Amino acid sequence: MKFLIISLLVMLSQFSETHSKSKLEKKLNDLKKQTVELHNNIISNNKELKIIKLDIDRNRQKQIIYLRYIKDKEVLGKRLFFLLQERLYVSEISRLLKGMQNSSDYSVSKQIIRGFFFNQVKVGIDNYFQSFENLKVVNQDLENKLYSYKEKKKKLNTELQNLEKKILQVSLLQKKFIANPEAKKREKKVKKSAKNINELVKGVKVPKLKKKKSITTRFQMPLQASIVSEFGQNKADKIFKNGVIFEVSEDSFVASPFDGIIVFANKFKSYGNLVIIENDNGYFCILAGMDNIIISSGNKVFKGEPIARISKKLKNKLYFELRKNGKIINPKSKVEIL
Repeated sequence: MKFLIISLLVMLSQFSETHSKSKLEKKLNDLKKQTVELHNNIISNNKELKIIKLDIDRNRQKQIIYLRYIKDKEVLGKRLFFLLQERLYVSEISRLLKGMQNSSDYSVSKQIIRGFFFNQVKVGIDNYFQSFENLKVVNQDLENKLYSYKEKKKKLNTELQNLEKKILQVSLLQKKFIANPEAKKREKKVKKSAKNINELVKGVKVPKLKKKKSITTRFQMPLQASIVSEFGQNKADKIFKNGVIFEVSEDSFVASPFDGIIVFANKFKSYGNLVIIENDNGYFCILAGMDNIIISSGNKVFKGEPIARISKKLKNKLYFELRKNGKIINPKSKVEIL
């Protein structure tokens, strides 16, 4: 009887622990999904801000052009007024017409010259006032764009603050719940023994990871930035590049390209901060060059989830490599453009 009671208590304890872990995992996954949504919104808003900024710059250029045109016309108008006062134009026309007095076309020529002269003045005046109208439109459009820019910037800053809070919550929860504790142990062991990146990837691979049926899927770029070094053979130095390199133009988060498990998140030789993510379709993602990693090995990640930070101030460049069943492939062949 006593043994039965102890067994029941053990079972209840195990059930309670499993239930608690399940609740913790659900809460963690919900938070992670929120970080993905927030991060994608930030990327989208950042793109819109850049477009608005370009429009603002274009409108400022238009302002300069119209103001310069108006100023030139004002100077021309003053000169014309001066010439008319001095009767220089009038005397020139009179002199020209005197030479044509004997011609039968004198009256016609006089009318044509006078009409041409006054038409040019009229066109100049019309263009002058049209420039004022155009400038008014540009100024109003610029004012609207500046307001829109400020509002978007406020929204972006709010989203960034919310994302930072969510990341902190995720970080605290991940200390209580690690999806794959063995991955953490393997990381420590392989970090010491691996001589190069190939040995590291082989060493951190999850042994009995259930493989899913191959599904055609698109991965996400880890960073929204310009690529300064492409995958493959470089014509200049004839060196084969295993991945792509991004140039960082602003402080950013580095995101996971796909759903998977972090199998390495630490410093490694000359790579500096290095993250390796494995998914259940045989893909490995290698990321290097980040300022600091905000996730640890053994934890699951979602596609688009922030996993590290990278800074413009440090002039860091992000390295992104993709492998399928051990074979190095072009990352751009598998990514989607957000």
